[in-house]
Amino acid sequence: MAEIFRSTSPPQDKRPAGMNAGPAPARINWERLNIWFWRLLALAWLLNGLYAWAVIIGVDPSAARPFEARAATFQAVTIYFAVVDLLAATGLWLLAPWGAVVWLIAAVSRIVMAFAFPAAAGLAMPAIAGLAVCIACFMALNWIAGRQSES
Repeated sequence: MAEIFRSTSPPQDKRPAGMNAGPAPARINWERLNIWFWRLLALAWLLNGLYAWAVIIGVDPSAARPFEARAATFQAVTIYFAVVDLLAATGLWLLAPWGAVVWLIAAVSRIVMAFAFPAAAGLAMPAIAGLAVCIACFMALNWIAGRQSES
């Protein structure tokens, strides 16, 4: 964790000449923090995808009835997220740009489906708010890490 605060380049002291105040403070390595965030998102989406597959194959102990007996909208949403979540998790873990795109599509479609098909999506408002916060953090970290790598 200390690697996050380690600078990738030597710190540049911007104090006027003659001020001898010791070493410059450590900068946050936003690129490394961004990588950790992508990997944590990948693990979370891996669990989401595996849970969707558990529902499909009937391993989910909380299911009141089998997957085949559920509504067609529930089946479609579950199958969609079983595939897309695992694809997004793989792309995020590999730090591939397409992984970020697939994850954003999965996250936004999960929010949209929560409003369009509330019974099928099964998301409560705190989960929707959590997704929105994840998207905002994702955008902010990518922007900050990109600005740091430019300088």
